[in-house]
Amino acid sequence: VLMRVCHWTMMNKSGMHRVAESCVEAEKKLGVDSVLANPMDEATWIYDADINVSHTHLPDKVQTKHPWPFFEPKKKEKPYVWVSHGTPDHVFQSSVEQGTHYGAADGWMLAQNWLRTAHACVTFWPRHHAIWQSMCDRGRKVDLVPLGVDKEFWQKVPTKGKYAGAPSILTCENAHYIKWPFDLMLIWDWILEEFESAKLHSLYLPNDTHRWFFPLVNRNGCSYGSYITSSVFDHDGLRNAYVSTDYYIGLVQKGDFNRISLEANASGARTISYKGNPYSWYHIQEGDQREIAKELRAILRGEVEPRKDRLEVPDISETAKAMIEIYNRL
Repeated sequence: VLMRVCHWTMMNKSGMHRVAESCVEAEKKLGVDSVLANPMDEATWIYDADINVSHTHLPDKVQTKHPWPFFEPKKKEKPYVWVSHGTPDHVFQSSVEQGTHYGAADGWMLAQNWLRTAHACVTFWPRHHAIWQSMCDRGRKVDLVPLGVDKEFWQKVPTKGKYAGAPSILTCENAHYIKWPFDLMLIWDWILEEFESAKLHSLYLPNDTHRWFFPLVNRNGCSYGSYITSSVFDHDGLRNAYVSTDYYIGLVQKGDFNRISLEANASGARTISYKGNPYSWYHIQEGDQREIAKELRAILRGEVEPRKDRLEVPDISETAKAMIEIYNRL
């Protein structure tokens, strides 16, 4: 019997969205009837899935333990899987910051509820796995699944034209505070003191953060050696950006890897991250921005050898196989 799996995610072009999207396509190739649904758009909802996978959240109408309407007899509950995308640190901090507002979402409480009630809990990060596992009741196992990308697409291709700068540096992290370009923009003028022709290409800086970032970059001189935009590239444009710049830098707190760093590495970009990302070419130490600038200048001078123990990025098929093993177990 063909298994039907529904992945639930907001369609917001985030890494979370793209992971869910690529899981669906990879699972289809392995013979699973996998579909994508947006919990914010009822027109996309699927009610007959054998297993529901929550990347964002599951609507009450879909969870059979909350039948709709409520006076209907309770139906047999179908398994659901919680995929933890937010870092435990970010979930906790966001919950504390929002907690003074009436009616605010509480991601920390929700995460603990998922750990208690989901039929399976999944994370892609060994660090997160250790933290979530430490919060579980005895006997609960959190699954650690390899996070991959479609390496048939994310691979090195010829550039359509070199980006400006000698060297040229690309960053396009989703600008939450765990990975926003604050440190990079704070030190960029210090980089320009030595590399006068360097250019920082910063994409995906949301418009609603410009009122804080642009006074910074105009005041400290970063803007005079940068191209900063809120633009979001499609996949072809992003892959071309990876191969058309000299380095990709993504400064994610605690050195966590993320979807975009995996894409950049798979596409052959020379990647720079905080210490911890196992796929990056170069590591710099998180902390004092003066030391970050010093270490980055050494990399740009060519004085630092690429890491010899960096791992190869997994293919999305490895992710799908691991997820299917979990579905079969349930």
